[in-house]
Amino acid sequence: MNAKLALALLWVGILAGCGTPDSGGSAAPAAPPAVDYRNSRAEVVVLSFFDMYCPHCQRTADEVNRLHALVKSRGLGSRIEFFAIGWNNSEMEAEMYRKRFQVPFAVVPDRSRAISSRFGNFRPPLLIALRKEGGTWREFYRTRSLRGDPEAILAKIQP
Repeated sequence: MNAKLALALLWVGILAGCGTPDSGGSAAPAAPPAVDYRNSRAEVVVLSFFDMYCPHCQRTADEVNRLHALVKSRGLGSRIEFFAIGWNNSEMEAEMYRKRFQVPFAVVPDRSRAISSRFGNFRPPLLIALRKEGGTWREFYRTRSLRGDPEAILAKIQP
């Protein structure tokens, strides 16, 4: 009986990482990431927020990878740069995600949510596109619905 209770509590903890917009929580402080989307020379930056333990994020990883592949196949790879941001994830968790889902672009841990907090209070999965305006990156596209047609998303984010 104790093993079942421990397993149930473990699943509750894992699923707590997934959520809906406007849900929050506290996070442990961490060092800033070595890779910073704000240093990108691309015209558009796409941030794909994930949590390693979120089943919704795991299901959408392939969709984001397909969108990235579509961008590359259209010759837009130098104009649109992708970053996967590990919401509340350590370096180890971000690396596990990168390997498990074969993410072909930068995967950045955000244990302290220093990056995530710039975009409001949310829980992943979330995809945000930014465009540089006057030296500042500005959000111009946001979706939590990553399932479906990558062509439709590309039409909304291309430079």
